[in-house]
Amino acid sequence: MKQEKRWLLMETDEQIVRQLAADLQIPPVIAGMLVRRGVTDREAAKRFLEPDKSHFYDPFLMKDMAKAVSRIRRAMVNNEHIMVYGDYDADGATSTSVMYLALKKLGAQVAYYIPDRFEEGYGLNGPALVQAKERGFQLVITVDNGISSVEEARIANELGLDLIVTDHHTPPEVLPDAYAILNPKQPGCPYPDKMLAGVGIAFKLAQALFGELPEEFLDLAAIGTIADLTPLIDENRLLARYGLERINKSPRVGIKALIEIAGLGGKEITAGHVGFAFGPRINAAGRLDSATFAVELLTADDWDRGMELARFLDERNRERQDISAQMFEEAVQEIELHPEWLDGRVLVIAREGWNAGVIGIVASRLVERYYRPTLMISLTEGMGKGSARSIHGFHLYDAMNGCRDLFEHFGGHKMAAGFSISGDRIEELRERLNQIAEAALSPDDLIPKIEIEADLDLLSLDFEFVERVSRLAPFGFGNPIPRFRLRGLGLDSCRTVGADGAHLQVQVSTGAAKLAGIAFRKGPEAELIRQWQRLDLVGELAINEWNGRRSLQIILEDWRPNEQQVFDCRHVQHKVSWLGEQAGAKDLSVVCFHEEVVSEVTRALAPYPWQEPHFHRVLLADGKGNLSQVALVGEEAKEAEERSASAGQRPETLLGDIVFYDLPQSMDQYRAVLQQLKGPFRLYLLHGSVDKQWIGRKTSCWLPDRKLFAGVYKMLQESPMTDSEIRQRLKPAYHEALDLILSVFVELGFAVRNGVAYHVNKGTNKRALEESELYQKRKHRIDSYVRVIAALIDSSSEQTVREVMRLVTANPEGANSDGFEEQDSRDSRFSGAGNSV
Repeated sequence: MKQEKRWLLMETDEQIVRQLAADLQIPPVIAGMLVRRGVTDREAAKRFLEPDKSHFYDPFLMKDMAKAVSRIRRAMVNNEHIMVYGDYDADGATSTSVMYLALKKLGAQVAYYIPDRFEEGYGLNGPALVQAKERGFQLVITVDNGISSVEEARIANELGLDLIVTDHHTPPEVLPDAYAILNPKQPGCPYPDKMLAGVGIAFKLAQALFGELPEEFLDLAAIGTIADLTPLIDENRLLARYGLERINKSPRVGIKALIEIAGLGGKEITAGHVGFAFGPRINAAGRLDSATFAVELLTADDWDRGMELARFLDERNRERQDISAQMFEEAVQEIELHPEWLDGRVLVIAREGWNAGVIGIVASRLVERYYRPTLMISLTEGMGKGSARSIHGFHLYDAMNGCRDLFEHFGGHKMAAGFSISGDRIEELRERLNQIAEAALSPDDLIPKIEIEADLDLLSLDFEFVERVSRLAPFGFGNPIPRFRLRGLGLDSCRTVGADGAHLQVQVSTGAAKLAGIAFRKGPEAELIRQWQRLDLVGELAINEWNGRRSLQIILEDWRPNEQQVFDCRHVQHKVSWLGEQAGAKDLSVVCFHEEVVSEVTRALAPYPWQEPHFHRVLLADGKGNLSQVALVGEEAKEAEERSASAGQRPETLLGDIVFYDLPQSMDQYRAVLQQLKGPFRLYLLHGSVDKQWIGRKTSCWLPDRKLFAGVYKMLQESPMTDSEIRQRLKPAYHEALDLILSVFVELGFAVRNGVAYHVNKGTNKRALEESELYQKRKHRIDSYVRVIAALIDSSSEQTVREVMRLVTANPEGANSDGFEEQDSRDSRFSGAGNSV
């Protein structure tokens, strides 16, 4: 089932947008996209849209760069042996390749070393440094790691090894005592771009060593930058742009082999191909085997060897896919066994024997499914290796830093992290991270969002607009693929395509304008969409070229039916008559929020002899909003139910004409039922002022008046009585209130319970009912509920329809906890404060 997402139309300062559009002579939509990416004036726009290699910053602006270059040059003059100490992911492999090839070209005595993910783990380690010393190395240069290696730096110093750290991860409070540290994020570093990947810093060091831009390494820098999900702005944008250009014009042996093995020969390579075709294959080496195979591929100069390595990585990637699919299913099963975990804000999942090289991928998939920060841990002999992924709005590194005492090691940034931890500390980690997340994340933050650049009219779409949008490429993290919304489109066709109908293809139109759409891996949604006549779409615009013909298409991200209507019928005074009339004209699904009204509704739906036969369902909502079918009415009820079942619809599915008959027990219940409206529907709100008297009687039973308290007390004064004896003397309407009355008497000391009978406590002083905590709690709940009911009854028709539709689609950004936008407090607003009583 497709996960519901919130659509957010991005806001921008319209004055700045208009000015930029006028200055650049571009459409306001394009100007708005630039402004949202931090481009607010003509000069910044020129730098963004017309990048130039002269825009690269001077590498010597980076703290310690001159010191690092001086030490490396001295090593080359003295013929010292240099070790490049890398990492096993795509950023680490490309960083290692850039540094190794650069030093090799300069004539240095250089070798590279990448730790074994399973035996050594991430980053520098003491035994590897000892081995480096024994092999005759005098200088170690880390790439994409080392910023947290305080102890390892101390070991290097004791061994007489000089250490140059190049890393882009968030620096800890205490930095390693290295000869030089290249990290734009470290305190006191004036370098303008703080968001370089590890390969970006390696590239800058190569630039400083060469004295000019080392263009031959732009391809490697682009792959590492894109694969590591660094923001594609500033220098990262330059690296990605010119690196992709180099890949398409003159790919090195290893990259050309990757292109062939991924089936991309003859295609223009984009950032998407790097992220989804190159990155996983390069990463597969370090996840299941040794990342040295990836570095060997990227530095290869022999075509046959390059193809051999590319095939090997492709095989490992397929194996990785199988392993990650199995681990994902196991993780989901683990979560289903502990549903209480989903009550928290952070998922922490651990299991013996999981592949430590794949847990990061699986953690990302779990984030997609559950939209919570997720930590996945592989346990071996009581020790865990973990990988963490976050969601927007939750700084993962800062949160984990607040639990630093629990980890053996950890490092990362706001969206991802790696760590090791003792198995007996995992439960405490789960508790503490959830406490941190409870303060940092609201329930609204746990709903995935799609950021929409603008609403577009299909009639005005053309190739020129799509080509203008493409000038903002390369797209990636920090410069997201632009997604647009088109509304009220007619659905001309909907079918599944691909192996086993895996993908969804639609044809939509507005007037004479037509547009094709494709949604990958969404084939199962076809049945639902075919029921719709008109729909709203969100997706990425593209130009499809096939057999020499060009056409516009939209790559679908999300979709909704456009046929969703709410009718305000709260003014109806004779609900039974109204329901009977409607029942003679259409099939109805009637939702009851209180069991007491079910029989009334069922009688009202009974058909008259002269009416056309129709099929009606009566649904009862429990306190949490879960629906159950409690009655079927109509001559064709059985046949209609069979048709619904054959169409895959559950009895409680809300489709077609729906009636909310009575007022809800709580706003939470109301919201839960509304959010089950997924397809086309016409919703009739029949609850209204006519229900006020009935609700008044209900609340008087839930919170009895003083007269009833006094009456029960008088009975007990006459003689001790059991609960059932008191009920026999009360009207049935007051039975519901008796439990509260007796509990309050016991709490205040007015009565005591001996066995099953209640006795008056004659020695008790006079006390007010308001002194009872039970009484106050019940009163608070009743007051809150009354406010909810007042809002549902008294809100204007326009306001009611608008707010109900907001609850159906999703809570708007900036909404309060009830899903309604905050407005002037004088407005009558629905309130979620009331709980079921």
